[in-house]
Amino acid sequence: MGTVNPAVESARRWSYAVLVLLTLAAGAMDAIAFLGLGGVFTANMTGNLILVALVGGEDWQARALRAGLACVIFCAGLLAGFAMPGSGRGGGRRPSAVTHLIWADLALQLVFLAAWTLCGATPGPVLTLVLIAVASCAMGLQVAAARRINIAGITTAFVTGTLTSLVESSVSRGSTDLARRAVIVTALVTGALCSSLLLHLAPAWAGALPPVFLLLALVTIASRLRDLA
Repeated sequence: MGTVNPAVESARRWSYAVLVLLTLAAGAMDAIAFLGLGGVFTANMTGNLILVALVGGEDWQARALRAGLACVIFCAGLLAGFAMPGSGRGGGRRPSAVTHLIWADLALQLVFLAAWTLCGATPGPVLTLVLIAVASCAMGLQVAAARRINIAGITTAFVTGTLTSLVESSVSRGSTDLARRAVIVTALVTGALCSSLLLHLAPAWAGALPPVFLLLALVTIASRLRDLA
């Protein structure tokens, strides 16, 4: 059995820590969107595609509009993220495309936070659409960053694939894969739980959670780069 390259294992741990923080941010943002922006998602596009197709029920036309807008803008964010040049994993001493994408994601999240706070966490119909667009674009950039990190069997904004890999790992793979995937699934739920609690207890502060998780991700990346210097 071959030995694991310490540098490769260190890079994998760094990448995984960033993915956990991105997953927390995605869960937090989706909870805000679903509970505060008309019952849509800004990261989980599978749910939105179903919402677009659900004809009938109260206010279904507006719901379909919001879900469709989220899908379109999310794809625009993905396109911009995948088009950004630069190394994917950030293994060198200089910031990678992953870092730049998370910074762009953070900038959009701060715009969202400012608007969310100024409207007292109760946006009107037009501002709701604007906030959905801003958050969906941010999530598209974030998913593009996570894909560039690229740890097999782990996704951040939608964890059906990760949940599938988790169950598969319980049957055929090692305990390390199983634990890492379980943490990712738990992180999405934890992020959503924290946001939903804040929406009930201090609604204006709920929008601050995703930027906090993104800042922690950037600190993690900066620490990695400092170790390589």
